[in-house]
Amino acid sequence: MHKFVFSILVFLSLAACQSTPGQGEFYVYTDAQGNLVTIEKPQEQKPVEPAGTAESVSPGEPLEDYRPSEEIDQELEEKERDRFITYVDESGQLVSRPVDMVAEREALSSVEPDYAEVSGGEFLETYRTIRQDCCWHLLDEAEELAVGAEMLITFDQDSPVMLGDQPLKAKALKLAEDVSTLDLKAFIRKQDYVAAQLLWLDEEGRPLLLIDQPFSRKYPETWYRYGYLQGTLPRESGQRHLVVFLPYLQEQPSTDGLQAVLKGELLLSAQ
Repeated sequence: MHKFVFSILVFLSLAACQSTPGQGEFYVYTDAQGNLVTIEKPQEQKPVEPAGTAESVSPGEPLEDYRPSEEIDQELEEKERDRFITYVDESGQLVSRPVDMVAEREALSSVEPDYAEVSGGEFLETYRTIRQDCCWHLLDEAEELAVGAEMLITFDQDSPVMLGDQPLKAKALKLAEDVSTLDLKAFIRKQDYVAAQLLWLDEEGRPLLLIDQPFSRKYPETWYRYGYLQGTLPRESGQRHLVVFLPYLQEQPSTDGLQAVLKGELLLSAQ
């Protein structure tokens, strides 16, 4: 028995001598069958941080890549000044030139409008007798105008006429409930244009309001379009139908040296 205990102590001493620092420790025990078992405890390994892991930054430390907004705005403005535009000139050569977008915007904001105001002093106030049933027969063929839609109104020798003392050419429209504003354009071809008037009707087709001069701006002719007169008209409560008509029976001089004619087109759009 003493020899067995002495053998165990000697073995433990040898195991301790063989344990090298940093290589783990040895454990010796007797299993259920009486056998002497020696095992090595695995060395604890510290977790290895992945390469390139950013160090934590305390909230109080300044960020190296922080830039004030004024500096960024200035840089964006300088980049806009460095833009280029490429086009083919009249000789067929490919031309590239710098474009100062900042200067372009400033010039656009300061440019004068390309239209002339149509002064109310150039037109005479007129009065017209209109029958209550002037346009009932026109409502049967009235087209509805919805929000965002456009309608081209054409006057010619076959246009229907209003009832009254004179057979004035007319066109009736029915406006959708949600239409709040109308835009009217009369094209100027050479010096001729359609000098129309507008008549608002109620739900039953009875006259409510006569607009003698619907145009407020005059746009000159350019290389890509005709000149035109333009007017914007608000729609008031109770105004259900609109009649666009010519208040004259023959061509006649109008304002600005223009000629009011019996044939032509009007563009009406709804918002």
